[in-house]
Amino acid sequence: MSEVGPPDVGPPDSEFGPPDFKSSDTVAQAKARRRRSIAIAVALGVFVILVFIVTIVRMKGHVADVGF
Repeated sequence: MSEVGPPDVGPPDSEFGPPDFKSSDTVAQAKARRRRSIAIAVALGVFVILVFIVTIVRMKGHVADVGF
């Protein structure tokens, strides 16, 4: 007869779930993760600013030229 134990109560492991940062991460891994997150945030900010500037330059003040 098989042993009867408590059911698995935790969520199933999924590759699409939130990252599982364990205490086994080294300090170097934590620093690398932080640097990577900051780099992604800076790149996203630069992209947003670039899109804004390109939009303003392409409009060239034609905002008031509405042809109804």
